[in-house]
Amino acid sequence: MKSRQLPPVAGSPNFLELRGAAVHNLRNLNLDLPLQKFIVLCGVSGSGKTSLALDTLYAEGQRRYIESFSTDIRQFLQKLEKPNIASIRGLPPAVAITPDHRATGSRGTVGGATELDEYLRLLFARAAVPSCPNCQRPLRGWTPADAAAFLGQLSPDVRLLVTIVSQIPMQSRESADHFGQFITTQREQGYLRILFRGKIYHLDEGAQRTELEQAWLTGEDPDAEVEIVLDRLRTGTATAERLRESLEAAFSKGNGHAQVYAAARDHSLSENSPEPRPVSISGEPYSRWSFSRDIRCSVCGVTLASPQPQLFNPHSPLGACSHCQGSGSLVDLDLARVVPDPTKTLRDGAIAPWNGAAYNHELTQLLSLAEALQIPLDMPYAQLTPAQRKLIEQGSPQHKFGGLRGFFAKLEKKRHKAAVRTFLSHWRGSRPCPACHGSRLNSAALAYRLAGQTITQWQGQTVDQLQSLCQDQLEKSANQPTQEMLLRQLANRLEYLRQIGLEYLTLDRQFRTLSGGEAQRVRLTAALGSSLVNVLYVLDEPAGGLHPSETGKMIAFLGALRDRGNTVLAVEHASSLLLAADHLVEIGPGAGERGGNLVFQGTPAEILTHPNSQTGAYLAGEAGHESRPTTRPTQQGWLRLTGARGHHLQNLTVEFPLGLLCVITGVSGAGKSTLLEQTLYPALCRKKKISAPPPLPYTELSGDGPIEDVILVDQRPIGKSPRSNPATYLKIFDEIRKLFAETADAKARNFGPGHFSFNVPGGRCETCRGDGTLRIDMQFLPDVFVNCHECQGSRFRDEVLKVEYRNRNIAEVLALTAREAFTFFRGAPHIQARLKQLLDVGLDYLRLGQAANTLSGGEAQRLKLAGYIAALKRSRTLFLLDEPTAGLHFSDVRQLCGCFEALLDVGHSLIVADHHPMLLSAADYVIELGPGPARLGGRITGTGTPGDFMQKPESLTGNVLREWRIMSG
Repeated sequence: MKSRQLPPVAGSPNFLELRGAAVHNLRNLNLDLPLQKFIVLCGVSGSGKTSLALDTLYAEGQRRYIESFSTDIRQFLQKLEKPNIASIRGLPPAVAITPDHRATGSRGTVGGATELDEYLRLLFARAAVPSCPNCQRPLRGWTPADAAAFLGQLSPDVRLLVTIVSQIPMQSRESADHFGQFITTQREQGYLRILFRGKIYHLDEGAQRTELEQAWLTGEDPDAEVEIVLDRLRTGTATAERLRESLEAAFSKGNGHAQVYAAARDHSLSENSPEPRPVSISGEPYSRWSFSRDIRCSVCGVTLASPQPQLFNPHSPLGACSHCQGSGSLVDLDLARVVPDPTKTLRDGAIAPWNGAAYNHELTQLLSLAEALQIPLDMPYAQLTPAQRKLIEQGSPQHKFGGLRGFFAKLEKKRHKAAVRTFLSHWRGSRPCPACHGSRLNSAALAYRLAGQTITQWQGQTVDQLQSLCQDQLEKSANQPTQEMLLRQLANRLEYLRQIGLEYLTLDRQFRTLSGGEAQRVRLTAALGSSLVNVLYVLDEPAGGLHPSETGKMIAFLGALRDRGNTVLAVEHASSLLLAADHLVEIGPGAGERGGNLVFQGTPAEILTHPNSQTGAYLAGEAGHESRPTTRPTQQGWLRLTGARGHHLQNLTVEFPLGLLCVITGVSGAGKSTLLEQTLYPALCRKKKISAPPPLPYTELSGDGPIEDVILVDQRPIGKSPRSNPATYLKIFDEIRKLFAETADAKARNFGPGHFSFNVPGGRCETCRGDGTLRIDMQFLPDVFVNCHECQGSRFRDEVLKVEYRNRNIAEVLALTAREAFTFFRGAPHIQARLKQLLDVGLDYLRLGQAANTLSGGEAQRLKLAGYIAALKRSRTLFLLDEPTAGLHFSDVRQLCGCFEALLDVGHSLIVADHHPMLLSAADYVIELGPGPARLGGRITGTGTPGDFMQKPESLTGNVLREWRIMSG
């Protein structure tokens, strides 16, 4: 690959000095890292890179940050454990950026992760214009200064009356006592005039007072307003200050409301001024304006909440849609899941939840009532009329048939049972909220518009479109400094997203739907937008999920972070980032117990000639490449998917060869995961009667005859807590517990297999409930796990740990690596057979009890693959894998290719979405999607063997393969 060396940073002599690091498998590592540089940690998977970057440097930076708090604050936080290090000097404040989708929650969006939503809410609170949700009239709220400025436009020498509506209860006007109390109160406060039913009464004049009393007691209009005249003045004569003070008094006494009457004449007002209401006072024509702090429509009576940032926040009660609580969707019965195959008839079991023995009686009832309901039993469900399908769904009360909704309503009453909740989840899906139509905001928030669009319409545009919109608004806000500042902040952060290649994303895109590479880059833009300096940024695989042709933008982005005076430390394997680093550190030489040592540190040029560096050997081309001289001919036919059009796929027709290694590649966001995970996999599951979510739209799937099973190996973690581990995932922990229960010591203590489990009470440590760690809620920081102080991380009670099998207790057995355990369990072939799969996928260094939440994405995916292979039957299986090379070193990818070869040799098929040049070179068939991301992608730009692509000068993948061939000799 071509080196994209970053320019050096001048004047950064300081170093981060680390001594005696022994976290996890690190072996008393001593290291001096230059500050304000771009540093890359490399080495084989499991060598200790993450232990050094995240569990040592970042963990110590986080601990020191907590220690800097006052004692009052620290009393609410548990003390974090100090990493196992002798000393560390020169450590800057640390920020970790990892592609953890869970950190933002299920409601997290791109706009939230980048803080763009916050600026948008501030902008709308400041500059948005409200309109009535019913009649669409423009509305506004008034301040005394605004009202005074508006009235200042009137012609000179116009008589004005400033009044407020009295709060006296009109239903009590039959009592003269109320009238007397009202008059006395107003006179005591200095107000001597009352406006009532179009006439002004002077309270100091007896005749007018008597007349007002009669009008008060005998009026035919019970809703007539009693208005107190606060001031009388004349435009041109009264000063602007007096008018404003009168209005301030009216707003104060009138609870934010005031009326102003102007003697009628031709008033020259500016455009968009509120229309006056003509009235008559003592026989003279007047114009009346109502001013209110509230934003209220005088026609419909609708009152809107005043604009504030929380009004535009779906996570706030002020702005959230009350129907869906701000989620934008509702969980409801999903008929696509209930009737997964509409070509089936009712008699043949078209209604999936009624096919099992537990609820087959519902189908029996429907079959018995079919004639009475006039529903044909032998017609495909798709051909039933809408009325017939409605009867099946809604039921028929006169026939005592509840239908599908009645059936699920009965089950809803039994939700306290876990089995019922699991059953219900299979047949439900989310649909857009009918009240907010997915916008997540209430009608008051959506009544505000800026540039003619609501905030959800702003958030629904791509980064490129939003940049143009912000530029247009900047040109119109030259005299509004606050609005201009917010627009510039928005434009700057949008530019970061564009620079890093995410110009196709929308702000309302759910964060959990992003690929790992997209999530990582979104977090990076948030870091760059924060403008922090002198910070240690720790990044885990920043180029993960990126096509090699896209890494140039990532390199420039990381260089910008460094050039601000920050230290950028990345765990990475991509050759382009390795060659672009200011400083390289290789940890190894092997994984697990064979790693944790410093193999090399220096410049990229120096690593190429280092004799002990595996990374240098691959970068220098000494390790060769994985392309075959000839590719396998397909002997199992082709799998054909027609009309794939989900998300941004452009009505694709794709043919996948069976019995071969087929790699789908293309730039990030081109549609690879949409095609593989969300269309092909669920479509195959539907054909093979396997439970799966409904596929995205497609027309037809054919050629699946040779496939007997299909398995998806995606990037989702195998467990979210320390309780899940390789031993439980591979289903060998039960066998291990049986071996311990059969020992003499266990029988003497009356211990059964359950006593050697950390998942149930009995033998586990009850302080940590078998987790071995305690979770610390850091409030405004990510949760932290620390070792249990009672069992010291062993997970078991002391009595259980006294029982040994071959001189090891249960905690010591779980601490064995897969290779050590393979030897230890000689004589237990069923355990060794499953452990052998771990060795075959290059995970021989994993410990049996290693917590699943400590595994890297690549390790978790290979563990899944090992689990599937261990449980694999002799049937021909199609494996679908999403970026299996994530987090893998070149040597790990070579071993993974060997594992793929073994699967292909016994007749299985592989379709892999990936970018790694070594895997692309080893493929039998390559499908390239593109040419760009999102709307610019979703098309097939090339198919063929790796050799075919190398002959295509216009292909991005062809360029990658040619560079890889040159680099690897």
